[in-house]
Amino acid sequence: MSSVKINIISNYLGSGWCALMGVVFLPFYIKLMGAEAYGIVGIFVSLQAIFAVLDLGLSQTLNREVARLSIDDRNAGLMADTARTLEIIYWGIAIALVVIIVLSADFIALDWLKSEQLPEETLIEALWVIAVVVGLRWPIALYMGGLNGLQRQISVNILLAIFATLQGAGSLAVLSFIEPTLRAFFSWQALVALLQVVAFRTIFWRRLASPQPGSFQNDVLKEIWRFAAGVSGISILAIILTQLDKVILSKLLTLSDFGYYTFAATVASVLYRLIGPVFTAYYPKLTEHVSNKATYLISSDYHHGSQLMAVVVLPLALTLAFFSREILELWTGDSDIVMHSYLLVSLLAIGNALNGLMHMPYALQLAHGWTRLAFYSNVVAVIALVPAIIAATSHWGPAGAAGVWVLLNCGYLLVGIQLMHRRFLKTEKWSWYIHDAGKPMLLVFIIAAVGHVIIDDDMQGLPVLVILASVFLLTSLGAIGVSPFIRHRLWQLLSRS
Repeated sequence: MSSVKINIISNYLGSGWCALMGVVFLPFYIKLMGAEAYGIVGIFVSLQAIFAVLDLGLSQTLNREVARLSIDDRNAGLMADTARTLEIIYWGIAIALVVIIVLSADFIALDWLKSEQLPEETLIEALWVIAVVVGLRWPIALYMGGLNGLQRQISVNILLAIFATLQGAGSLAVLSFIEPTLRAFFSWQALVALLQVVAFRTIFWRRLASPQPGSFQNDVLKEIWRFAAGVSGISILAIILTQLDKVILSKLLTLSDFGYYTFAATVASVLYRLIGPVFTAYYPKLTEHVSNKATYLISSDYHHGSQLMAVVVLPLALTLAFFSREILELWTGDSDIVMHSYLLVSLLAIGNALNGLMHMPYALQLAHGWTRLAFYSNVVAVIALVPAIIAATSHWGPAGAAGVWVLLNCGYLLVGIQLMHRRFLKTEKWSWYIHDAGKPMLLVFIIAAVGHVIIDDDMQGLPVLVILASVFLLTSLGAIGVSPFIRHRLWQLLSRS
């Protein structure tokens, strides 16, 4: 079995388990701590995402450099120097993050958040512990980037699954048996984060297997700064686009309402657990093909990865979008959560699915070291859509912000692909639109829409579950059936068996 297949399988097993651990306990967290306290968890998630701008493109740079250098054993020393240089910078940023959040705690708690029940002292204390958790989790992205570049994705997924279980199930145990407070929740998260970063760092350096420990080298920075700066610019703008809704809502809404929005965003983000494994598996391979100038392999893996992305993302996304109310009712049994969240889940799931389809084209651009298109696309998006997000949120609340996220990704899909294929794989643009994305999207939409018409508002329990399972199965089979690369590979596997 090829390394790409093994990596994809391991990525999905690990990512699927992490997704389960990430969402299955959410209703219990809200019930034990309250929606307002869970809003602080949303602040924690947003802070992590916002401070990701300080990554400066280093984790993806390490991924690319390790993938590029590892094809020649003579580069072992250079790989170690690159890893050590970026590691020192990364830990310096981690310390700075802790200081920034601690110093900002009073302002966030007293002047920004709108708490109706939680005491100010509780909010400040929670933010202090959040600072520690963010600082400890920060370097994990770098070590993951390095391990992915080494194509050690099995190791990454084993570690992610272990610590996702500790974070999810452990938090529930702490809230249930010790105390249902923010202090208990985040103290446990800090302990797990400490264990996690130690484990990732240890495994990464062992897998690097360099004869020397590596040292900080200015020459490394001179070599990689241009690519890192491009990725950093893209990341900064992407974070503005994806997190601005949460920043605005955390100011305009009560913590309770913001908690429901955080819940919906977390549910919809499960789709990234499907998106990430495909991107992570194909990006290093595309980088290798570009380095070896293997044009046919670049084209083949690009289309195969794009179709695989559509097959794994669209069925779940549109099932979630069309049946969000029914799914939340079956899962949570809580009418308040359903009422406040189902529309948000639908809109955010659609936006995330469209965003997912753009990941393989983005991987192709990074493999060529070309960051200009993504950077300027995000610049235009920020200029055009930031006012739209503010206006929509002011008029329609959370649903307005979620709707703008859908429009943003429609723009990327319609314009970004056109521009990218003027530079790479110039004759294959329409193949991507028709075979890689268009046919699967249309068929899945039709099947999900028919299922939505069939389902009755009075249905409950098993009949609803049967319809949901049938829609998901039919959309999955339909997407496979209209995706030529996936259909061909599946037929080959079945023929061999």
